[in-house]
Amino acid sequence: MDENTTRIPGSPGARDALAAGLASFDHAHKAVVAGEIGEVVAIAHVIDHYEVDEPQIVEGVEGLLHPGGDGTPGIGEFLALELSALAGVSPGSMISRIGDVLDVRHRLRSLWGAVLAGTVRWWQAADVAHRTHGLSADAVRLVDRKLAHALAMMPWQRIVKVLPHWIVAADPQLAAANEAALRNQRRVVVDQIRDGHVEMWGRLAPADGIAFDQAINEIAKALPSQLDPEAPAHPGDLKADGSVSSADLDTRRAAAVGILARQAFGQDALPTHQLIVHVVGSDPGLDGRSVAGPDLLPDGSASGIARVEGWGPVQTGRLRELLAGSRVIVRPILDPGAIEAVDQHDPPAAMRFALNQRDPVDVFPYGTRGAGSCDVDHTVAFTDAGGPGQTGLPNLGPLSRFTHRLKTHGNWTLSQPEPGLFHWRSAFGYEYVVTRDGTTRLRAPARPPDNRTASPPDRFTQPDPPPGDPAWDTLPALTPPGLRPAA
Repeated sequence: MDENTTRIPGSPGARDALAAGLASFDHAHKAVVAGEIGEVVAIAHVIDHYEVDEPQIVEGVEGLLHPGGDGTPGIGEFLALELSALAGVSPGSMISRIGDVLDVRHRLRSLWGAVLAGTVRWWQAADVAHRTHGLSADAVRLVDRKLAHALAMMPWQRIVKVLPHWIVAADPQLAAANEAALRNQRRVVVDQIRDGHVEMWGRLAPADGIAFDQAINEIAKALPSQLDPEAPAHPGDLKADGSVSSADLDTRRAAAVGILARQAFGQDALPTHQLIVHVVGSDPGLDGRSVAGPDLLPDGSASGIARVEGWGPVQTGRLRELLAGSRVIVRPILDPGAIEAVDQHDPPAAMRFALNQRDPVDVFPYGTRGAGSCDVDHTVAFTDAGGPGQTGLPNLGPLSRFTHRLKTHGNWTLSQPEPGLFHWRSAFGYEYVVTRDGTTRLRAPARPPDNRTASPPDRFTQPDPPPGDPAWDTLPALTPPGLRPAA
């Protein structure tokens, strides 16, 4: 046993197991980094080879997107949808990722080389791409020169700290324009309900922010340590000994926001607004009792939880507190199976409402857009000669305008074997099943023989590192053949 080994506590078996675990972690981490590199190189590769039918662009079938910054090429918009389904992300997320690849590859050349070399993680490079996206090609070139020097001299944490200064120095006029634009983007956002609470944040004029802070602070100081002595204590407000927790100043400041809002302009309450609450009528939590355990309700959901549309989940025992002083209208949800098909293109309101409840988001693979802001798509296209009953829930599904155009013009096929079950086949043969619960990838087409040229086409004025560059040695062994240039 050498000197270094004797310093590690534990039995020889434990030390060997620890060493094996550390070696496994090191191997797995290298595989993660190599996988990131392989993914962004593959995205760059398919961008190089994906061609758009130019006459079809004129006809409005498939257009060009420009998710990258100044100086980057456009891409065919349907390519983003093919990639998003493969990656299991939303189309918008993939478009953003493609934009990052374009920006780093064509605008931040030193950073692209560092990513290929494995010395900079992709998420770090993508963060720089986001920050510099608005700069012109000439201005971002100045930032990239500083990065080239800094990457050889500084740790990443130092680079992140000085990066904002480089961006402002590269284009002071743009920085001034951004500051002016933010004056028109001041806002206060109240987020959705999470764990029985909402979070808020905002962007204010400095004077307004200081005044707001002072107002809620003074109200908070005047509040008692127990905020509502008359109200019965909820189990979550009790200590282990049964006493009520005292509210510190931060908690009272949070309560002061509500007091300030309700007393605006001298009113005791704000103007009315509409909340739609989804709750099962047999839920025992509706009478204010605390529900213990995941008891199942007739619809298969767990008891004790209601959903406030647009806001999120809340305990049913808290609904009285949430809706206190409100006018409540009970609106039962109809059985979708009882809604009959109609002989018209647009579904009636009750059918559209039931569709939105059955399929709450875009039914494209990994879609995220809410059904209420989607088009209603006929799975089998509606035609005047198609006969009666074409518009019914078994033949409808919500699609965003983007994915709707892909279904119509992008060589994807869609069927609905059962109401609410959507079977997609992409233009390149990948298959997916989508339900209200999410997306399942079924199968991939057989891999075509590798007959591609070893080197990517010379389409851009700034080439990738030369074939012999050590950066290419970091590509993982699992990278598809043809992406590594021949030496």
